[in-house]
Amino acid sequence: MSIELLRQIAASPLPTSFARAKDVDAVRILRQAGLVIAVPEAPPDGGIKVVAITEKGNQELVHLHYPWQRRPDPVPRSSWLQVAAQRARSALREAGRAGGRRS
Repeated sequence: MSIELLRQIAASPLPTSFARAKDVDAVRILRQAGLVIAVPEAPPDGGIKVVAITEKGNQELVHLHYPWQRRPDPVPRSSWLQVAAQRARSALREAGRAGGRRS
């Protein structure tokens, strides 16, 4: 149910609010899983407002639409130098492949 709600949230304009208890619980599950950013609304309403879908939520949506594709390796976020080195290695590999194709 929560994944179906994630699809529904992705298809609707954000922010969007939910008031039914069943939907509020499902959004809380998505929030705890780190798939959405949601905030509770004022007590009289007792609802919850989804403000955004996280990067992890978007990756899950892509995986659900294209399950046969391998998920991309996570980019290390500990250092900009590691990211730059990974990009440089990828560029060199691509340049080597392109260089071998020229006749």
